[in-house]
Amino acid sequence: MRLSTWVQYTWNLKTLPTETAKLASRYTMESATLDDRNLLLAAVSRSLSMEPAWSDDLAARVKLSEEIINTAFPAGEVSFVAVKHGARIIGTAAIRDAGDKVSNLPLGVCVLNEYRCRGLGTFLLHESLRRLKERGLEQARLMTKKGLNADRFLYPKFGSTRLVLDSVPA
Repeated sequence: MRLSTWVQYTWNLKTLPTETAKLASRYTMESATLDDRNLLLAAVSRSLSMEPAWSDDLAARVKLSEEIINTAFPAGEVSFVAVKHGARIIGTAAIRDAGDKVSNLPLGVCVLNEYRCRGLGTFLLHESLRRLKERGLEQARLMTKKGLNADRFLYPKFGSTRLVLDSVPA
């Protein structure tokens, strides 16, 4: 079994740019509701399964996703922002505004493979960070696997700092 290397991104929300790329008119952005749980889980699971770097940790990551969507979301511990194309959720991010957590975006930003490279990930990341700032947080954190496409291209945006970790903090 190969050990994964993890990375923590931190954003200073005081310096978060106020403007980002606009969402194309064919897409809508909304806060997900409990009725969206199955759609959220399908979008997150599909997004993860299409990222080769998750392959050795996929089962654990899907299990974590299920726990967050089916337990933390109904309990009000996280909220979800979702981008839809029609009725289909094509991108999402879970937002946890508790300042003492290791990750304020516990599932990262998830976009279906066929919708990537259209600015949706950038839009979701900025919207998630904006919402955290609006809720009074001064900084936001995210944990991810080293080497993911999001690690290389998405999470470095908006002035983040990147710290490579030997192990995942509890």
